[in-house]
Amino acid sequence: MSALVRRVAPLALLLALAGCGSKPDANAPLAFVPADTPYVFANLEPMPQPVIDQWSQTTREVWPISLTMYRRLLDKAEAEAPNAVPVKAARALLDEVSGHVSAGTTEALGIKGSAHMAVYGVGVLPVMRLELADPAKLRAAIARVEAKAGAQLPTARLGELEYWTLPIEKAQLLLGIVDGQLVLSVAPAAASEDLRKRLLGLTRPAKPLDPASLAALNKRYGYLPYSSGYVDFVRLVDFLGDETNPLRRELAGTVGDMPPLDATCKAEVRSIVAKFPRLVAGYTQLEPKRMTVHAQLELEPALAKDFAASLVAAPGTAAAAEGLTDFALALPVLKQKAFWLKQAKAVVEKPYACAELADLNEGFAKFKQSLDTTIPPPASDLAGLRVQLSKLDFAAGKEKPEVAGKLVVALNNPAGAVAMAQLVLPALKDLKLTADGKPVALPAGLAPPPVPPLFLAMDNQALALSAGAGEEAGLSAFLTAPAAKEPVFLRMQLTGAMYGRFGGMFDAMGALIPAEQRADLEGQKQLFALYEKWFARIAFTLTANDAGVAMHETVEMR
Repeated sequence: MSALVRRVAPLALLLALAGCGSKPDANAPLAFVPADTPYVFANLEPMPQPVIDQWSQTTREVWPISLTMYRRLLDKAEAEAPNAVPVKAARALLDEVSGHVSAGTTEALGIKGSAHMAVYGVGVLPVMRLELADPAKLRAAIARVEAKAGAQLPTARLGELEYWTLPIEKAQLLLGIVDGQLVLSVAPAAASEDLRKRLLGLTRPAKPLDPASLAALNKRYGYLPYSSGYVDFVRLVDFLGDETNPLRRELAGTVGDMPPLDATCKAEVRSIVAKFPRLVAGYTQLEPKRMTVHAQLELEPALAKDFAASLVAAPGTAAAAEGLTDFALALPVLKQKAFWLKQAKAVVEKPYACAELADLNEGFAKFKQSLDTTIPPPASDLAGLRVQLSKLDFAAGKEKPEVAGKLVVALNNPAGAVAMAQLVLPALKDLKLTADGKPVALPAGLAPPPVPPLFLAMDNQALALSAGAGEEAGLSAFLTAPAAKEPVFLRMQLTGAMYGRFGGMFDAMGALIPAEQRADLEGQKQLFALYEKWFARIAFTLTANDAGVAMHETVEMR
């Protein structure tokens, strides 16, 4: 989500506007979604207006920078292919959209806040439906783009409906305005009339998706009704394996790379996918200054239980993240080895009978062989690590940046790791370190300049290293920061200030960049300056639970 906010702000604004409206009815986009769709993401209720206003504001700020970068890309494309119609069309589209984005409104395009939208699959083929406020305004905008480009978009007809169609290698992009909705889809180049009618919604699904099922998903995972959905991997596999399905047959005839599978292969492929049957996602928090996206990779119950048991919480994950960036990862080597060895053994002892899965059998056999060896200490004692960066300055005239921060390495036997290090590194032979958590200065000549002063601390569970003047003052607290009670096996936080440091890195790299690329670098630096201004922090976690693997990403704005 943060990548969407940072890089595709104009699209984010359109999606935000699409999230506001009344309850879905029989003609809402969700009513066109087949009940057996393998994937769907849609909104049930209006998105809060303050959130729309916030996204609109950030879009207006970023647009001048993005516009310059887009135009530079088009200039390069035009230099390579003068008078190319696609380039002219892209430039005309950019000109048309630019003024509306700068003004923070899409009403002139026929799109405004009172709308519902849905993205879903007809089989594997994607469809997006968006309610329009004024279809005539959108048609007029497309006509203006065609006039500026000096060429009309290709059109086709289905009965009384005229729609636009753009060839894309073996496929075609379908774009239509149907019953007051914008419909966008991808179809085979030689798609049948029946398929095109289904994609554009002229033929409705025999059984549409019940909005109550999406509401039930929201209730189960605590999602807000503004945008949520799922990808059902089992349904995707079932569709691809059903040679009797007319749509599947049509795709196979067009694409030509969908060979039929026998009953054994179908059953075995389905059994594999059933181990991770579905990915669900949605907002759990959505406010102008804070949003949280949750996603859950659902795992087979027994597999989820084993996976969770193979992990521990990463060091320090019960404490607040610190510094410019803070990264923690659980690395329980022996537990993870046992988990993956169990998976590999299961396949080796009962390999798949399907000939198409022979490579998978071979891969698991090699994997088992590589795992079925003794891991010596200190690698076998490893449990996790945490890295926190508190300083990253690219000072003018210096070849390398000034860096300061801390590192924790969780170990089952930290004293043993220190003893081994003293055997390998003569400079450490006189080091006196006890498990009291107190920092001890490391020899000055241990690392070459410009490495800052180093301190080491130890307790019975971990080693902690600090780099940089004054960093040792917080080393004991960093060492003993508790892990989360649940297996948060990965946590990463990035502050907005870190983007400012990235901008400094670009300054330091400027002399090394070819002149023709410096303008692009300057645009990226300007974007990072905006990100530093906007974001207080972006936090990401992965947690193992009884249902599988949960992801949370939180974006806090200033």
